Amino acid sequence: MTAFITHCLKSFLRLEPFFWSGIKRGRLCCVALCLSVAGIAQADTAVDLQALKLERQDTALYMSGIWRFDLPPALEDALLKGITLYFVTEVDINQERWYFYNQRVAHAERHVRLFYQPLTRRWRVNISPQPFSLGGLGMSLGQSYDSADEALNAVSRIVQWRIANATDVNLDAKQTISINFKLDLKQLPRPLQIGAAGHSDWNIGFSKTQRLELTP
Repeated sequence: MTAFITHCLKSFLRLEPFFWSGIKRGRLCCVALCLSVAGIAQADTAVDLQALKLERQDTALYMSGIWRFDLPPALEDALLKGITLYFVTEVDINQERWYFYNQRVAHAERHVRLFYQPLTRRWRVNISPQPFSLGGLGMSLGQSYDSADEALNAVSRIVQWRIANATDVNLDAKQTISINFKLDLKQLPRPLQIGAAGHSDWNIGFSKTQRLELTP
């Protein structure tokens, strides 16, 4: 089945640039169809958050940690064939209230774009506080890497990420922090979204809610 996906992706990229404007949508539909057909029942990709640190410094609350997961072969193949992948980490800090719904006091997003450049054989990672579909690369920080392992390390590692103002944190109150991580299918071209949604290799995610406690 993986070979079938690879065959479709190769066909996707061999089409002549002259016809790009007219058949781009058709090529994406072909890839999406291949992914949909290949979507056999498998376990979703396991994701774990390690070395989590929540530190309050001066005027802000910072988060550090490492996402641990193995990139499925189907995604590795897609990257090598020119498909850009997007990952997003979302954090919410909520104030518990016995008399009403919990109140969200802080929200932060970290969007990561992973792309392989065949001409230079280098990997490119961009990090932005908002979806790339909204702001493009204008607000992002970017860096190139020589290997896939280096690029994935940049995707996975979070260092001193500002997630809230210090005034949002009240350790005397009952506050929780919700941390969510996923492969963001919404930023893929729409035909690819349809095919990827039914394929377990593209279902990468993590969700956890816990009491907000600062790292000593």
